[in-house]
This record gives sequence, structure tokens and C-alpha cells, in this order.
Amino acid sequence: MTTFPFDPPVLPVRSKPWKVLVIEDDAHWRSLIELHLEQDGHAVLAAADGLAGLALAAEKPDVILCDIDMPRLNGFGVLEALRQQPALRDIPFIFITGKTNRADQRKGMVHGADDYITKPFQHEELVEGIAAVLAKREALTAELRQHSAEHLRERAAPWSHELLTPLNGILGAASVLESEFGSISRGEVRELAAAIRISAVRQLALARKLMQHFQLEQLHESGWREAGAVVAAGAGIEDEAVQVAATAGRAADLHVAIAPAALRISTAWLQPAVSELVENAFKFSPAGTPVTVTGRIDEGLYRLEITDQGAGMTTAEREEIAAFRQFGRAKHEQQGLGLGLAIAKNIAGLHHGSLSLEPGPGGRGLSAIIELPLAE
Repeated sequence: MTTFPFDPPVLPVRSKPWKVLVIEDDAHWRSLIELHLEQDGHAVLAAADGLAGLALAAEKPDVILCDIDMPRLNGFGVLEALRQQPALRDIPFIFITGKTNRADQRKGMVHGADDYITKPFQHEELVEGIAAVLAKREALTAELRQHSAEHLRERAAPWSHELLTPLNGILGAASVLESEFGSISRGEVRELAAAIRISAVRQLALARKLMQHFQLEQLHESGWREAGAVVAAGAGIEDEAVQVAATAGRAADLHVAIAPAALRISTAWLQPAVSELVENAFKFSPAGTPVTVTGRIDEGLYRLEITDQGAGMTTAEREEIAAFRQFGRAKHEQQGLGLGLAIAKNIAGLHHGSLSLEPGPGGRGLSAIIELPLAE
């Protein structure tokens, strides 16, 4: 199994019964794992394939043990599907692999699995492996709480997925490099290095967003308002939208129509507001569907509208976000909308503008609308 930079305490986690979801198509191994865990007083949910396992994941187990090669949906597909569901994506995930499937082990760790257990294994190896993963998760959560201010602690849980998933990828790939350095090819080393870089870039992007988030909070609380800066809307907005679309791999889905105007806002603030809203539109809409960015003068204000054809939001959800004083509540942060909307909302507010949310055309998707004052 993998090793980590610290050895979290196991006994406190072992003292509590767990609810474990086992996804394994081999009936022999599935029954054996159930027996091992039930002997220690743990509750077991068992599924014979990935789709059945996803359905049982709604029971919110403490940890998931999942085989890789399975019918209907393999283990990688299960992990990816879970990571897309806010209520389930933080459940610790352990792959069960064959002893010779080292490529699958590496792939699993790079994709954000917490650990892997190789077959065949002994009773104690199984139980200790689960305990170590749960203890590591508890230790990281406790560390986050300890070093957070009170208002941050209230929001710590929604960010655990965003914070831990890139770190899991980095730790997993680094662990494979460390433990198998003499036996893997140059190509595999390059692949693992690329995985580390991708995870680190994701972590850096999140860190920058959080720093901007708290900078805006401080400005908001101090009563600061931008007064003097002026930017020419047009090419700058279009360039930012094009860059975000390219990063998302959806350049063909972007449609832009921006009317020129002079706005009472600096480029340093306009660009992140546009970036966050366009990024959200791509993130929460299917590939192949259009994301439209339009800008026009309307009743003395500049109206910038970003529209997608995703699942959208209910009236209650839109009203709840519209009523936020600052950065939203955990429910929407957990859905991945909160941070981007919060940044855009507060940038608009600090420049005497506003952010509103409306259903897309025909009631499909979501339109995020920023209105900003024109320069005199």
C-alpha cells in the first residue's frame, strides 16, 4: 500500500464501527471482505458492479473499497462519477487491485484515490489499510480546523474536496515514484511527473482564488469602493472568455457578442469577474452546448450576460444566492458554484454594480448577469 509523509493515529478510528461500501464483481472476494469486516463489527454494503455501487453510495458509507476491472462501469468510472457528486465526492476511496496490476495502481492514485490494497491480502492488512485512510482524513480535517479562523471553520467542509483531491493526486504519484523508482520506465516517470504538475496547477489556481476571495471580503468589510478606474469593454472581455473556453477544451462552444463601452472598473477586477462566470458556465453545462457571452448598454448601465444550457438552478436557489451578503452558503459552495459567483458578485458590488441570476432562454440553463456603471 502507499505511504504518506506522516503516520496518522489508527487506534481512534479503529475504535468506531464503520459503514463500508464494497464494490467487487468477484463473488469470492466480495464475500471474503464482508466476512473480514463484519467479524470486527463493521457494517457492509456490497455491490457486484460499478453501477450498483454508485447507487449504494447514496447511503454515504464511511469508506469505499472498489475493484478496478468490473462489468458495466469500472473502478475508474466509479471514482470519477463520485467526484462529480457534491454529497459523495469526499468519501475516502480505496482501490482493490491485483498484485501485478501496477499500472492500474499508479493510475488510481494519480486520479485521486486515497489508497489501494492488493489481492491477496490478510484480514489485518485490510482493516489496517482502511483505518489508516480514515485516520489520515481525520488528521487533515483536524489540522484545517486548528489553523482556521472561526468564520473559516464554518466553511471548511465545502472546500475539503477542492483542497484534498489535488493533494491526493500529488501524494499518490510521488509515492509511486518513491516506492517503484527502480522498476518503472522513463515514459512512466514522465507520465507521473505530468500528473503531479497537473494536480499542482489545480492547487495553485484554487489558492489564488481563495486569496482573491479573502481580499474581496476585506475590501467589502472596510467599505472600499472603486471610484476612478476606467476600462474599455470589448476586446478585453472577449479575450478573457476565449482563453477560458480554450482551457476548458470548448472553444467551439463559445459565442461572443460584446458592444464597446467605457466602464467604471479596472481591468484587474473586470477580468476575474468575467473569468469566473464563464468558467462556471462551462463547468456546469455539457460539452457541445453553447455558452453565450454578450455585452450591451442598457438603461445607463453596461449589461454583461453569460448564458449556458446546463441544469440551471431553481427559483429558490437563485433567490438564496441573490440574498447573500457576501460569499454564499455551504450548499452552493459544495455545488462548486459558490466561490466563482461570490468573487463575481463582490467585484460587481465593490464597483457600484450588481450580479443577478436568471433562467436561460426557454427556462433552460442559467444566465449570470453583471451590470456595471458606465464611465462619464
